[in-house]
Amino acid sequence: MTKLVFVPEMGCSGDMVLGALADLGAGDEIKEGIRTALGYKISFKDALKHGVHAKILETDLNEKCPPTRIMELIRSSADILEFDDYQMKFAWDTFETILEAEKSIHRIDEAYMSDIANIDTVVDIVGATIGLGVLDAFSSDVISGPVAVGTRPAAAAIYILKKKKFNFYSRDIKHELCTPTGASIIANIAQGVGKMPEMKKYKEGCGGGSRNFHLPNVLRLRIL
Repeated sequence: MTKLVFVPEMGCSGDMVLGALADLGAGDEIKEGIRTALGYKISFKDALKHGVHAKILETDLNEKCPPTRIMELIRSSADILEFDDYQMKFAWDTFETILEAEKSIHRIDEAYMSDIANIDTVVDIVGATIGLGVLDAFSSDVISGPVAVGTRPAAAAIYILKKKKFNFYSRDIKHELCTPTGASIIANIAQGVGKMPEMKKYKEGCGGGSRNFHLPNVLRLRIL
């Protein structure tokens, strides 16, 4: 059975997941799916992060989007793109996990909560569902190593990782490395492991983050 391995040594965000999936060959399907289901144009550009080649998601989306609208868009995208039961469950669980975390942290019901109040969240969830489907992740063994969160992690991301029993660590970088969306995507597709398996032969895709650090700011996704 194929094994997919997330290596979030520099954390994880939704756009980094999409970049890694695109780098593994799912970029065209993600772009076309987002255009078809949501009407938005996204692209991926090649970049070097301290010598490591990566794909970076590019969008110009800044539309605010309350949780009820996000729910509607996920449902409609699933219908338009004909997600199977595994894809639909993943997309829905990913959103519900973020929503639960934000509600718990902020003690609010229906507001423009920090991470889920933007159309980017829909693009990240729908795009990840498409890309993971292209890689047959829903019928594969998917694992993740410990997640770097930075010294200023988002409270909702920590809530998600703790609830899903994922190992995480701060790393000596004074920024938020793991977003709630990134944490939720990994937590709903992968099993967290404390020790990574031996990996001698693999295909790797890297999704680049927006910031530049003294280390390559990339999420690595490997197919064994």
